[in-house]
Amino acid sequence: MKQHPNPLYDYPCTVIENKRVGKGLKLMRIRQVDGIIPQAFKCKPGQFVMVDLPTEQFFFRRPFSLLWVDADGAMDLYYKVVGKGTTMMEAIKPGSPIKVLGPLGSSFTKPQDPGNALFIGGGIGIAPLYFLGKKLQKQGVAMPRCFYGVRSQNEIGLLGELKQVFGENRIMISTDDGSHGTHGNVCQILSAEKEAVQQAKEAYICGPTPMMQASVNLLKSLNPNIRIEVSLEEHMPCGTGACTGCVVGRRDQPLPSKVCLNGPVFEAGQILWPDEGLCVSDLNHKEQVSCSL
Repeated sequence: MKQHPNPLYDYPCTVIENKRVGKGLKLMRIRQVDGIIPQAFKCKPGQFVMVDLPTEQFFFRRPFSLLWVDADGAMDLYYKVVGKGTTMMEAIKPGSPIKVLGPLGSSFTKPQDPGNALFIGGGIGIAPLYFLGKKLQKQGVAMPRCFYGVRSQNEIGLLGELKQVFGENRIMISTDDGSHGTHGNVCQILSAEKEAVQQAKEAYICGPTPMMQASVNLLKSLNPNIRIEVSLEEHMPCGTGACTGCVVGRRDQPLPSKVCLNGPVFEAGQILWPDEGLCVSDLNHKEQVSCSL
């Protein structure tokens, strides 16, 4: 994973759009206000921002990974309405002011062999993978295979966009209830594509922790030499390393790491999963959003 060299700013923005794209799923487009920050907002796939909701009701900002960022500083946030913060966010109208602190955290590394890389997403964890995929598409390289697991077809909020980026035949979807694609979970569609897994040199994963851990274990059993990057979804009260609300245990060093500062993207072999040792503090995860929250 790579740290991003762009300076950190608290960007004043305006909400351009805040539309429903699925059951409880929203896509918010915001644009940087001109003339206040000396440069356009830039970030890399996997990084995140801390959103300051226009209210004094909450002490902490909310972290969101980026779905996409335009050259002019416009950015897309893909989120699920699950708690008080995202419920308030859902009600924000176009034209409203909003502030985002960023870019924060580490990013995914570019695949060395994109055509044989695997992208594995669960729920709204697809956001940073879409970002990386769209970057690769614009570079004209062969596209990775994308494996995407959700609960039902109502929770596939970006199906058209995903097909446009990865291609109709490069995206495989599983649903828990069988309403779309393969009936089951994302590991089942990975198991059905054993040859693709064995040929892959790299995999990129973002989603719920149990899904990521199960995917890592499956990939390693089928292809021990595959390099895997995971983007952790953890509670981040500050997003800047000032607190210890998002620590994760490490197998490659004695001290834990702060996901917001040292991640959210890690090599899968570096981290300890919850049943292996120290994991993140048991805080309320209901406000978690893709990639870093």
